Amino acid sequence: MTEDVRTGRLIPYLNEMFRLQAWMAMGKIASPVSGKVERDLDVARAMIDLLVELESRTEGNRSTEETRILQGTLTELKLNYLDEMKRPAEPAVKAEPPVETESPAPEGEAGTT
Repeated sequence: MTEDVRTGRLIPYLNEMFRLQAWMAMGKIASPVSGKVERDLDVARAMIDLLVELESRTEGNRSTEETRILQGTLTELKLNYLDEMKRPAEPAVKAEPPVETESPAPEGEAGTT
């Protein structure tokens, strides 16, 4: 381990990573990769569950500030998740079938039957 690595950064980092993933999965913010807002409540629930597990597994080993951060994030995400569960699912966008165009007949076949 190098001297540049500081302790006390892992929990805030993981907290923010899972928090942003949950917000994207709830359709609250756009994906920075695609720029699209997509909603997948199963993924949102999984991110919340990961934060709950992080909280549980680090019990007794967190600073007061880390505990405050985790508990605040979990409260925020759970309340927003419940709101999203009440919203009806957005209808799936049905893709239009491709428009078929007639291709020109190969040479020598035009007008023959």
